[in-house]
Amino acid sequence: MEEQQRILAIFTSFREVNQAFYHSMSKSAYNQGITPIQFLVMKALAEQPQMGLSELSECLHTGKSTMSGVVDRLVRAGFVLRERPENDRRAIALRLTPKGEELWKRTNTMRVNRLAPILELSDEDQAHLLRIHGQIVDILQRVREESNDE
Repeated sequence: MEEQQRILAIFTSFREVNQAFYHSMSKSAYNQGITPIQFLVMKALAEQPQMGLSELSECLHTGKSTMSGVVDRLVRAGFVLRERPENDRRAIALRLTPKGEELWKRTNTMRVNRLAPILELSDEDQAHLLRIHGQIVDILQRVREESNDE
């Protein structure tokens, strides 16, 4: 197999895996009455409470206006709360409500259960997979940084 074909085969493989992961996450989210992006917002806020809208947009690689609409819907549904920090009355911090935390846990458990069959790979294969993925991320990060320098 020539170089271009190998690169395309690797890219296609990652794309297929990414689509399968996304489908699994989407199905879990939709089964709980939320969208995939709402699930990702809830995941980010569960991992890092008191995040601002700009941080959240950056974390999820979306525009602020898009993120604002997603957050508005989560606030209206009672899953997210907007708060003003005492030390900066101009800022707005976001956090999950108890109702949001419960939904996040339920949806995440469903997602993890859907992905559990991945553990059918041997421990050795899992370790190789994680090691190689780490190498690929490092290479692509280096390429991105080098292209930013130009």
